Amino acid sequence: MYNLPIAFKNLRKNFSFYTLYILSVSLVITVYFAFASFSVNHVMLEKISADGRVESMCRVISAFLIVFVIFYMSYSNRFFLRRRAKELGIYALLGYRRRRILSLLISENIMIGAGALFIGLFFGAILHKGIVYGTTVLLNLSIDHAKIPFFHFGAIANTAAFIFFVIFTLALSNARFLMKTSLMELVRFEKSAEKRMKFRKTPALLGFIFIIAGYGLALDIFRGRSSFWFSIGFYPTGLLTAFFIAAGTILFIASFLPYAAQKSKQRKKAFYTETKIITAPNFIYRIRSNAKTLIMLTLLSAATLTVSSVMALSLFYPIAAVLRIAPSELECRMESKRQIDNIMQLVNQYAHGGQISFIQTDIYKVTASAKQLPMEYSVGTSKGSADHEKIARQAGFECISYSQYLALLHAQDRNNVTRKMKKLQDDECILVKYQPNPDGNKETGSVYSINIKDSRIPLTVRETTLHNPISFANSIGTMIVSDRFYKQVKTGAKEKVSVLSINGKAIEGKEKLFHKMKLLLGGSPYLQGHSHRIKEIISLSSSTFLLISFLVALFFIATGSILYFNNISAVSDSIADYEILRKMGYTDRKLKRIIRKQVLTFFSIPFLFGLADCIFATIVYKTALMQNLLGNTAILYAPTAIAIAFTAFLYFLYYFITVHTCCKTVVKHVTMT
Repeated sequence: MYNLPIAFKNLRKNFSFYTLYILSVSLVITVYFAFASFSVNHVMLEKISADGRVESMCRVISAFLIVFVIFYMSYSNRFFLRRRAKELGIYALLGYRRRRILSLLISENIMIGAGALFIGLFFGAILHKGIVYGTTVLLNLSIDHAKIPFFHFGAIANTAAFIFFVIFTLALSNARFLMKTSLMELVRFEKSAEKRMKFRKTPALLGFIFIIAGYGLALDIFRGRSSFWFSIGFYPTGLLTAFFIAAGTILFIASFLPYAAQKSKQRKKAFYTETKIITAPNFIYRIRSNAKTLIMLTLLSAATLTVSSVMALSLFYPIAAVLRIAPSELECRMESKRQIDNIMQLVNQYAHGGQISFIQTDIYKVTASAKQLPMEYSVGTSKGSADHEKIARQAGFECISYSQYLALLHAQDRNNVTRKMKKLQDDECILVKYQPNPDGNKETGSVYSINIKDSRIPLTVRETTLHNPISFANSIGTMIVSDRFYKQVKTGAKEKVSVLSINGKAIEGKEKLFHKMKLLLGGSPYLQGHSHRIKEIISLSSSTFLLISFLVALFFIATGSILYFNNISAVSDSIADYEILRKMGYTDRKLKRIIRKQVLTFFSIPFLFGLADCIFATIVYKTALMQNLLGNTAILYAPTAIAIAFTAFLYFLYYFITVHTCCKTVVKHVTMT
């Protein structure tokens, strides 16, 4: 108890120094408490997890969160212990026993933990409420919010017990440090650094080669079936790529960067400037003395960027692919005129007088012969006689007329496609692809002999397209033919399927209408809905992405905070150097420019390396693990670009705060002297 006033006085006098640390710990606890509240929110879990999948994910994510928070707070504690080492040494010289010094440190950690806990609980409860509200609106759930308390006592107990465990762990770490460190080492510990990594040319060159090899293996995925990813196997090649990049990053930062900086000193005209003559040696020293921290930050940054980028792409891509999987707002197979009348009557009840288009498309299946037929000719399954039975789809092309194709695209509001269309000749066709060919449009120019009655009529594939007007549930091998040829097909085809496509703004997002249609059609597997499919994807994936978001948020907080503390520490250690520069005639403006360049270097290295790793990892993920229904248009990478831009913004925010604090610290000290 005697140490509490001293601990409180230390925190009060150094409040500006501890501000970001307390804020960072508060943010960490905010995220943790929001997650803990969500994981015990049985009202929400019952709505979004019918098979226990979300509960299992909660347990896995919880383990990651615990390890990550302990790591972050241990690193932060180590940083402040180093900054306080000289002060602790003075306490020891004044007669304080190590036990009492440890008690002082524990008291300070308890105060910081308690303050951060109260802040984190309050804002964590608000964050949890926001997550619940956002999820219910996004998934259109019916939830009684009154049953969800603002503070869940189970989550509070969980968070408080965890913080107590972290403080206990830090106490053990501090005790070990105090017992192992002599009095002289304690006084001089502030000036010590990480063990310097030796500088050699061979590791520098090896690091560069490893990185190139890792990125080369990642790009090898574009060779398709001929690549190592398929010939050797995805996971062995992935592990080898990760090893090359990780090992290359370690050697590159520890050896190649200082080697390059050392070589740049030989360019005397570029080196001997009032700024670079200060920043270059400082850069070499910090790289070699803080290489481990910088490597850790680079790998952490790469993980943060990659996880956020892949998460954004994984959510966006299936939603974008719905335009091909279910292009119409509602679509179903028709068996009778009466069924069509019943559907139109039901849809008009929900349209409330809005403009709706009903287009019936008669699809005729024909067989064909050629040296090589496309994959779409025979791929796919259809519903058998029993429920949930899947049988192989009967091979053939499913023909629709050119005018029907244009009408469907217009109803689906895809006029940008129809404007580029040219009228089909009678001996031409357009083949709708299920997915792009890895080696290009090899079907273009191919001739297929269509069997109509007893004759074979050749059709030349004028072009292939990914703009299918009918869902894949109702037509896979879709072939668009001229209106005149369609009439010939109509007279000779033996198999016909009628599909009703319904579109219009008035029925978009009407989930109740879809379920009424499903009841009306007896649960037909051929009923498809654009808005329904999007809602289904969001519902199935939202909980996964929400839980991963908790980890990503902690990655952001930890990466930025460690960069902040590391740069503050480096600048504080160099105060005497800045005082000398001031006496040599350097103005405050020039000192700030030096600080900005030094801080920018140590922010840019983790970000740029992490960005490169993120780009190559995203390429491998999309190419190998995502079904290619949309090709490689630039819009598919928009979510990745947004995720990267958001990360860059957060980096810039931390960079701005760090530069402001460093400049304020330096200017204050040099002005006082």
